[in-house]
Amino acid sequence: MKVIVADYLKECIECEELSEDFRDLIKYNFLAKYVSFNKEQKTIEIGIEDTNTNNSHYPIIQIFTFPIERSNKWLKDSFNYQNDDLAFYGKLLNRRKYSYRDAEVVVL
Repeated sequence: MKVIVADYLKECIECEELSEDFRDLIKYNFLAKYVSFNKEQKTIEIGIEDTNTNNSHYPIIQIFTFPIERSNKWLKDSFNYQNDDLAFYGKLLNRRKYSYRDAEVVVL
């Protein structure tokens, strides 16, 4: 997944947009309501529902912003390693046309 994350970020910088798979990964890892790319600031914006505030009939969305040209530690730290999580990551891997010669493949 580290190789794929690096590819997603590289594509994002070059194309100035998020691929659907990258968007799905971020939404899954952060339990986000939305994910967008800000071209002007070169950041990824993630909207996460604030479940601690129930004073309103409408959901309150907190926006988190991450620069894409610096460290991608924010994304690496979001990975989980439970069976359901690994199954989701496996589905993402299967969606990609990916050369396995370029990376190490670990079968569990």
